[in-house]
Amino acid sequence: MKHLIMGTAGHVDHGKTALIKALTGIDCDTHKEEKERGITIHLGFAHLPLKDGSKIGIIDVPGHKDFIHTMLGGASGIDFVLLVIAADSGVMPQTKEHLRIMEILGIKHGVVALTKIDLVDESLLDLCKADIEELISRSFLRSAPIVPVSAKTGEGISALKEAIQRVSEKVEDRSEEGLFRMYIDRIFSVTGFGTVVTGTVVSGKFEVESKAYLLPGQAKELRIRRMERHGFEVSEIRAGDRASLNLVGIEKSEVERGMIIADQVMTDTAIFDADLTLYDEKCRLGIWSQVIFHTGTYENQARVHLIDRNELKSGETGIVQIHLASPCVLLYGDKFVIRNSSSDVTLGGGKVVDAAPLHHRRRPEKLIREISKMAGGDIRELVAVQVAKLRVPVAVEDIAVQLNVTQETLLEKMAQGGPEGVVTLSSHKGTYFIDKHCFREMEIGAVKFCEEFIKKNPLSERGANLNEIRGALKFDKSAAVDDVLARILEKLVSEKKLRESNKTWFPIEATGKLNQASERAVAVVEAYLKGCGMKTPLMNDIRAIASQAKIKDAELKQILHYLTVSGKIYRIEENYLHHTVVDSSRNKLIERLTNKQEGVSVSEFRDLVGGNRKICLLLLTRFDAEGVTKRKEDLRFLR
Repeated sequence: MKHLIMGTAGHVDHGKTALIKALTGIDCDTHKEEKERGITIHLGFAHLPLKDGSKIGIIDVPGHKDFIHTMLGGASGIDFVLLVIAADSGVMPQTKEHLRIMEILGIKHGVVALTKIDLVDESLLDLCKADIEELISRSFLRSAPIVPVSAKTGEGISALKEAIQRVSEKVEDRSEEGLFRMYIDRIFSVTGFGTVVTGTVVSGKFEVESKAYLLPGQAKELRIRRMERHGFEVSEIRAGDRASLNLVGIEKSEVERGMIIADQVMTDTAIFDADLTLYDEKCRLGIWSQVIFHTGTYENQARVHLIDRNELKSGETGIVQIHLASPCVLLYGDKFVIRNSSSDVTLGGGKVVDAAPLHHRRRPEKLIREISKMAGGDIRELVAVQVAKLRVPVAVEDIAVQLNVTQETLLEKMAQGGPEGVVTLSSHKGTYFIDKHCFREMEIGAVKFCEEFIKKNPLSERGANLNEIRGALKFDKSAAVDDVLARILEKLVSEKKLRESNKTWFPIEATGKLNQASERAVAVVEAYLKGCGMKTPLMNDIRAIASQAKIKDAELKQILHYLTVSGKIYRIEENYLHHTVVDSSRNKLIERLTNKQEGVSVSEFRDLVGGNRKICLLLLTRFDAEGVTKRKEDLRFLR
């Protein structure tokens, strides 16, 4: 069963709303102002049953030029169009403008309804048909049926239903796979239920118990109490549905037209790259131009920056970067329309090529080539540009969201032969893409850092660990980075460029063992620190002992570092204490606090371990830092 939306289009007072009522029995003009003025001002909604038992959702749009912005919000979610032209008026300005908007939005199918035939004679009817045929001959409707009808007498209504049925069979049903998105076009409150929003589902599917988020903004998680489709409660909605959602825990004032409901958090954007085609015969854009931007039900001011030329003329297509006055949620391939800054002329439109680009302050040839490749729509090239821009490993699911495709489609395309600039890595945790140059830099950097680590820590029995290597490569911690780095280290070990021991990595020639001279030097320093017992060893005394053993200051620093990282001594506020002292004192304190819950003072602790005040304060500082104890005034308690 298909889930389709049909939208009306056409000039004001050509009978769109009356025709929908004749087709469905539903009056889409429900507002008092619409009744008084006799024109459609707001979006109207209806549905038409088909022979297979399914229903086509219908969006009735206003035809008046003052309400084009409302028309755009409704047209953005439709699958095919019912272009309405009155026989007594013929082709009019908004007829042409609406038709162009449908072309910009990528509509491929439709029906032409020639209305009000009861008001004209045969000759005028033929003349109007000829005008319509000329209008649509250069458009996507060139093969569309032209059906004469009268909403007043009912003539032609059955034939129009048949034509709609036939066209609906040609229209491809939207896929229910991928990200769920529903643009909000109406917000209202219902007594006893709270906030209700309506909109058209443009992608994915959603079940009533699933997580939902209101975007853009703070990505507040929503709970959906009730969902309706065509006025009936349902447990699932999907792409191609008109739906209403009853939101729990959110006020009407928090929701605005132009927001979306999605099933996962997405990053909003105020800058994006696009291809843009101008339609108006008298229009031209300079390097920077002010426009009104429309996508879905979102509308705002924007500035258009030409990237591949200094001027864009009517009928031309160019690469642009668009700067929005406020952010919205966009994905690759989303269609948009631009109007002039006074919002009285539709200039053209296009599709989003990169929803999260860098700010292009200059326009080098390389940038133009990359964006042009993305505009071409080859998924493999899109992946290459995205990973090159990000310069970090990125999970397949994240790239799939950015490119508005399913993970399965993405992997299938990449398996056919990915671009040279992308490396694909898989593990039990997932699959990742990474720029080839970045991958090579990670390999070289990992080996170099492991070599430097051993040079700086020649006495260390361990190599560099994953956290240290990641930090040296200047990557933030993330699941993708750690998983890819682990795979790179595995590769380097298999290629005998590194050696792994206890989840640390050494240069291949490093033994990971101390030589006899180093062992003796380490033993001297450790024995002295251990022998200090509950007396705090002074640094000058440590240097003196080292000097007697012919240990230089640089080597002493390495020995102290080695003993610290190996856990044999503790460094506390530039002081070094042997682990037997610290561990023994910790155990005694824990045992005392377990039996004395009113806390232990410094003097009591001093008596307990037999140390002086200085070493006791150092030990308590250490235990506080470890989270073993917590201080409250002059007492220590177990955490």
